[in-house]
Amino acid sequence: MPSAKDLGIRAETPADCQDLGDIRQAIDTIDRALVDLFGLRMGYVLEAARFKPDVASIPAPERVAAMLPERRRWAEENGLDPDFIVPLFSQIIQWFIQQQIHHWEQKNAPRREAE
Repeated sequence: MPSAKDLGIRAETPADCQDLGDIRQAIDTIDRALVDLFGLRMGYVLEAARFKPDVASIPAPERVAAMLPERRRWAEENGLDPDFIVPLFSQIIQWFIQQQIHHWEQKNAPRREAE
């Protein structure tokens, strides 16, 4: 996991913050990193469509079923409420699945001959 310094946060720990400006700068920086990571995740999700033979294979409920308990454990390890984190990831996963389905359909749509 990157450190606060790696992310460009002025205060190395929350306790090092000198004022509300430091807190806000840290939160904004973390939020930006999360959005950037979701963008990176999207690239991998869309690329996974290349390995899917059909739209029906995209949701992979067994994969989702394996992912959510792991996210629950990660939440617990970080002192976060798993009853918040698990539904959050469930929503994230479902949205990315829909994006992958759309991408797969676009890439695999029958091509029309030029008339």
